[in-house]
Amino acid sequence: MNLLAELKRRKVIRTAAIYVAASWLLLQVAELLLGMLEVPAWGLRLVFVLLVVGFPLALILSWMHQITPEGLRREVSPSDPEPAETGNERGPDPPSPVRPTIPVATQAAAPPDDSSIAVLPFANMSDDPANLHFADGLSEELLNLLSRVPGLRIVARTSSFSFRDRAVDATTIARELGVSHLLEGSVRKARQRIRITAQLVRGADGSHVWSRTFDRDLNDIFAVQDEIAAAVVEELEIKLLGGAAPRSWPTDPDAYARYLSGRHFLDLASKEGYEQAIIELEAALAIDPKFAPAWATLGVLYWGEANNSLIEYDKGARLAREYSEKALALAPNLAEPLSLLGYFDVLEATDGEGGVRRMEQARRLEPHNPRILTRLANIALRAGRLDDALKHCRQALKSDPLNALVHAVYGNTCYYAGRLEEAESLRRRVLALSPGWLSGHYNLGKVLLERKDFVAAQQEMLREPSEFWRQTGLAMVCHALGRATDSDEALQRLLAMDSSGSAYQVAQIHAYRGETDAAFKWLETACEQHDSGLMFVQVDPLLARLRTDQRWNALLSRYDLA
Repeated sequence: MNLLAELKRRKVIRTAAIYVAASWLLLQVAELLLGMLEVPAWGLRLVFVLLVVGFPLALILSWMHQITPEGLRREVSPSDPEPAETGNERGPDPPSPVRPTIPVATQAAAPPDDSSIAVLPFANMSDDPANLHFADGLSEELLNLLSRVPGLRIVARTSSFSFRDRAVDATTIARELGVSHLLEGSVRKARQRIRITAQLVRGADGSHVWSRTFDRDLNDIFAVQDEIAAAVVEELEIKLLGGAAPRSWPTDPDAYARYLSGRHFLDLASKEGYEQAIIELEAALAIDPKFAPAWATLGVLYWGEANNSLIEYDKGARLAREYSEKALALAPNLAEPLSLLGYFDVLEATDGEGGVRRMEQARRLEPHNPRILTRLANIALRAGRLDDALKHCRQALKSDPLNALVHAVYGNTCYYAGRLEEAESLRRRVLALSPGWLSGHYNLGKVLLERKDFVAAQQEMLREPSEFWRQTGLAMVCHALGRATDSDEALQRLLAMDSSGSAYQVAQIHAYRGETDAAFKWLETACEQHDSGLMFVQVDPLLARLRTDQRWNALLSRYDLA
């Protein structure tokens, strides 16, 4: 913990300054009154001693408590250790989603620290409903800017935007998201002129901390974003924590609108979403080929397609690296491509230590980016560090409690840790948040398979929209149900698919069916192809039968997987 930052957050420094000033004033008054009353000199010395004794007590009370509208409240540090966990205990449930179709789970919210904020979607005050995307874009860019401020915890887009159509007051939103402040506002756009009203709201009581209106030309939008972000930083006094006001990457407004649309479709993680995202991102880059965030997002997109066998695995991995490198060449401190390239360095065993350093650098740039945190969780799983992986997942969930990707990785991590009840709950929530999520039903079925609920597992595999994941799952479930012929047919359908990224899944099927020689053969192929599934080889329960074989440790050592 940064001691200076914590002293400031708990208002200890302010208390000390006020106490010293008040003590000085009290001594002046005491000297005057005691002199008029002819009290001996020891009286003034007694007052001084009492003030000196009271000074550390005031600081201790300030450290341990804070004054709120509800009265004196016990202070809780955001870095206090979480309750110890064991494999047989259920950890804290993720915060409840706000949509009525999502399963509800309750969790006591920790008191927010003063340096936490959520950016709500700005209201579209224009006559044209199409300008809603513009208002959303402004909100999202402000969120992205503030996420790069050290010392500031910001809730990610998925969660903060979920309040768009809910008639909920500021205090309720702040409590549900666990933040001390909200940034909200409105946008009115008419031809080439815009009027933006932004206001910073205190979550505890809904009062306005700061408000400002900007009347500008449309081409000044990025300057306005920087001004608003700088004002928020100043009002929250983040500068005292060592941070500085971030700056945006300006681009053509039309390119920016297409980029934001591409980001939206990418987050759906569905086949149709990926296809539409490519169209939007390529359109943005046709307008502005030097817009680094669009290249970075395109890299993430092709990596997602490769991992879901929507395109040939080698091609997807190559394009993901190529576009990430383009983005980094244009913007060397862009966290997203830095993180993904580091991830590739570890996965492909080209520079494991360097890759981890790149990913840590990305986290320093954007400490609350859920995509970066979930990649770090996968890196920890590769090394068999389950506790670290769970820690990264909890951090990601705190940053974006309604993000389907976070729930997916968290669910997988619980599955590998043997926390199957939590894993099932998290995987079901993925499908509630994003019903078309590729591999969503497969991964839920995999948890049910491990729980020996074979009939339910089969039902989930049959619901899987991806042919690749559906056949992978059916090959194992049919074996568990004693239907060897159906299992073989599913495996043959998987092998017949034109996919160079299926070696790890084929190895899983053979290992689960007890076909050890075939499993090792396919694992060798997966290692030679740097299959992304190898991230989980040390913790994957589907490979449990291989770990007692003398070939296991030799394989891990040969391919630097130990």
